[in-house]
Amino acid sequence: VKVRADVEVLCYAYEGIDAVKDALRAGPALSTEEVPLKINLIAPPIYVISVTLFDEEKGVEAVKAAMAAIETSIKEAGGKFIVKLEPKVVSDREDQKLQEEMEQREKEMQEVDGDEDTGEEESEDEEESGEGE
Repeated sequence: VKVRADVEVLCYAYEGIDAVKDALRAGPALSTEEVPLKINLIAPPIYVISVTLFDEEKGVEAVKAAMAAIETSIKEAGGKFIVKLEPKVVSDREDQKLQEEMEQREKEMQEVDGDEDTGEEESEDEEESGEGE
């Protein structure tokens, strides 16, 4: 079975993104060969914590432990931890829906107007930094 939880992790303190990264590393740090925890980005600041196991109860406990580790880490840095979806068993269909949502959000982030650089600006930056060679 696959167990997942959706969480929001953010930090506006001085450490900011580094605090979020450190907190998100605290979850997978609890991962073992028998309990392979994964954390994926849906869209900042929302992340999915998941694990696939034969034992549903053990999966829920593992995800809760990862959530607790992330919450402790981000709160120590002055950030926020918000549970969007409590740990629950998800079906293949729900998992596929999540995958589609993640792909859609990724496309949306890539297609934002005004984020594109003109070709001239890129080539000037490359020449100045020496990367264009």
